[in-house]
Amino acid sequence: MFLGAIDIGGTKTIVAVCDEKGNIIEMENFPTENGDWMVHFRITAEKFIQCVNKLQIDINEDLSGIGINVPGMVDENGILIYAPHQNWRDVHVKDYFSNYFKTDKIIVENDVNSCAVGEMIFGGGGHDFLWITISTGNGGAIIANGQLIRGNQSCAGEFGHLKVEFESPRKCSCGQYGCLEAHSSGTAIKEQFEEALLYDLNLKETVLNKQIKDEKFKIDAYGLSLLAREGNSVAIDIFTRTGMYLGRAISYGVNISNPQTVYLGGGIAESLDLILPAIIMELDKCAIEECGKVTICKTKLGYNAAIIGASALVYLQKDILANL
Repeated sequence: MFLGAIDIGGTKTIVAVCDEKGNIIEMENFPTENGDWMVHFRITAEKFIQCVNKLQIDINEDLSGIGINVPGMVDENGILIYAPHQNWRDVHVKDYFSNYFKTDKIIVENDVNSCAVGEMIFGGGGHDFLWITISTGNGGAIIANGQLIRGNQSCAGEFGHLKVEFESPRKCSCGQYGCLEAHSSGTAIKEQFEEALLYDLNLKETVLNKQIKDEKFKIDAYGLSLLAREGNSVAIDIFTRTGMYLGRAISYGVNISNPQTVYLGGGIAESLDLILPAIIMELDKCAIEECGKVTICKTKLGYNAAIIGASALVYLQKDILANL
């Protein structure tokens, strides 16, 4: 049997078919249409069917189920409560895909919760850890005693909206101010990069020279990481602040749940070397000593953590799905 997986992210969407060890057999990614969710869901369903057809398998006969990640809070009925980046509310995700695929074997979960489940099932992540993504936005998940902590309204682990700045808070996509997502996401890093270009002539000249030498150079978090590794002080300062705010948010999490490990995923996790010193420094300030003794590292699942996590949802519940 195979595991179906769909990851609807803030920037891109991935559809895949995996084996029962979480290995990706067939996969395709494409941009997320952040306007009309129905338009994007239709495209996503069509792309998934194309993946299945390439393998010449049947959705109902050969798939144990389909795990679907969404970039927001999800209730137990597979309803997306709210996706801040897209401003999608009360979307009946499970019903839509169940009707489209003509199957009830659908599991819908918050994308970062899926990453955490994937880390536990296929990454050997342990039984007590936090999983935080640093990508278009910030999300989080809590695994305690080998169980995903969902909370009363299925909204546990919203690390992206912990308040980390009070004196000069930036506005978050959720409408509030000072959230981690507004200060330490890939989007926030890009915005700070763009702002710095307005007042720092040396940085502007450096970027122009970069663009002349490499037309693919972009004014984004990855581009800024290249400058930081070359010793650019403005770039280093932005990543240091990013790490400081992350450390502050992580301190809240470790004080509450006392995990063994904190896994970081998403594109910015590839710049862990630039942010880790500031994370550790802030943890030393804000976490109590016993809880602050925690390992901070990149996800073991790599770039495909979310889509592997979606397949892990099916693996974890395949016995239940088999009886549907």
